Amino acid sequence: MLKIEKDRLRLIFDAMLSKSIMVIGDLMLDEYIWGKVERISPEAPVPVVEVSSELFKLGGSGNVANNLLSLGAGVIINAVKGNDRHGLILQDILEEMKIPDDSVFTDPKRGTTVKTRIIAHTQQVARIDKENKSLISDTMLRKIVTSFRNSLKKIDALIISDYGKGVVSRRLLAQVVPLARENDIPVCVDTKERNFPHYKKATVITPNLKELSFGAGIKIEEYADMVRAARKVKAMLDCDMVLVTRGEHGMSLFGSDGDPIDIPTNAKAVYDVTGAGDTVIACFTLALASGATPKESAIIANMAAGLVVAEVGAASVPRDRLYKACMEELSG
Repeated sequence: MLKIEKDRLRLIFDAMLSKSIMVIGDLMLDEYIWGKVERISPEAPVPVVEVSSELFKLGGSGNVANNLLSLGAGVIINAVKGNDRHGLILQDILEEMKIPDDSVFTDPKRGTTVKTRIIAHTQQVARIDKENKSLISDTMLRKIVTSFRNSLKKIDALIISDYGKGVVSRRLLAQVVPLARENDIPVCVDTKERNFPHYKKATVITPNLKELSFGAGIKIEEYADMVRAARKVKAMLDCDMVLVTRGEHGMSLFGSDGDPIDIPTNAKAVYDVTGAGDTVIACFTLALASGATPKESAIIANMAAGLVVAEVGAASVPRDRLYKACMEELSG
């Protein structure tokens, strides 16, 4: 396993507490309905879930923000919500978490994105999505860009959390990425297929194998295919780094020399990979903004991902828990 000295870990984690990160992207509401199944419906061959509890949590870019908060960072969410019941619930959650909602803009013509997961006996039996994938209006785009411009002196890094729900677009990226780079603000992008050609000049992009295959136009069947695809995408987008998330095989980081740094997974158990990508982008970005090298940032993010996949549903890792795990398993 790749190691980091204890003093380095201590410095990085201490610095996390003073950093502020802006997250631009698709803000969602995750609804969890928990229950039990004891019979099959007489109306159709489907289970009848007897509901025992319900829970709402931030999803999408909100889960990235939640991960950053858990690690001790300050967060600004720059996003769009609907003028509806779920939008009000989302706003209440932001208030409870003490996340400013000044940059969460309400579009009366657009519904709040909601993902409802129905879980019985720890097993997800169905998911219901309420979403609008069309691009946000010009008015909302201007508000997001203006909010970012006004926050340039307040933030240490920018995360683009692209879930393909309409906030992130070629026009948005063309405005915020150059502005960030001109002001020495790292831009870290969690990718989606439809915007792949437009992530140019980002500091780092974090595709999974499917997204990498799409972006490079290369079918990935072997390790060598992944390496070729990552190098092609890095050159095509002219980004500083590509961090490929590879599921049970961990991650591979492609930096300035193009040679991969392979980081094997440290997950002890995998119950749910929901939100693991949010944890990776949040942890990598915050570590990088806190003075960690790209390699150190990837190692710490990999450790965090290994912890969250052992939880059911989108989860975040408390700073103290991650710090302890890193000290026990990573320190040289």
